[in-house]
Amino acid sequence: MQITRLFTLLCPVVLTVLFFATPAKACSCLPAHPQEHYCTADYVALVRVMRKSNKLVPNKVVYKLQVKKSYKMNDEGQRTLRHGRIMSSDSESMCGVNLELGRLYVIAGRGNQLNSCQYYKEYKKMSIVERTGFTGAYKKGCSCRIRLSFGNRSSDKNLSFDECKWSPFSGSDCETRHSACFPSINRSFSEPVIKCRWRKTVSYDDCRSSN
Repeated sequence: MQITRLFTLLCPVVLTVLFFATPAKACSCLPAHPQEHYCTADYVALVRVMRKSNKLVPNKVVYKLQVKKSYKMNDEGQRTLRHGRIMSSDSESMCGVNLELGRLYVIAGRGNQLNSCQYYKEYKKMSIVERTGFTGAYKKGCSCRIRLSFGNRSSDKNLSFDECKWSPFSGSDCETRHSACFPSINRSFSEPVIKCRWRKTVSYDDCRSSN
């Protein structure tokens, strides 16, 4: 019984990793909500790509960045961006990323190696909630945990007060672009308790009503 239950729990995770992977030397990682990227990053910054070269380091693309705005920065992040350079694999199958010259990106990174498992997105393609989130709003939710869900409704019953369920494979996935997981006061119990939940925004409500 225990083995069967363990297999049931692990099977969706294994299938997801295999889905995102490619044969041979493959890049594979589970998806993460933008808020998680913010909370675990050494640095979060709005940058412009000034130069790129694949000749400085073997099998790497080195990017010269202009940091336009810094939204989050710890000591490791400061060391990483001190000279405005980060690098990535020159192979997509090894999680390499391609940043276009002259364009603005928001990057939430750790260390000087950028890969496709981390958050990087062209600024003009970000939603309003993503923009406000990375400028500091996501910080309010770093005490919450976002639990990856594979569509199992029964998992709702097992959520802790500090968790929000996230289903990026549901099709609509309104939470990624239009919401954040914040702690709030829940008065449905005998005494008020702090419980994490998805924040309601106009775009979030519109997304949910249209799906």
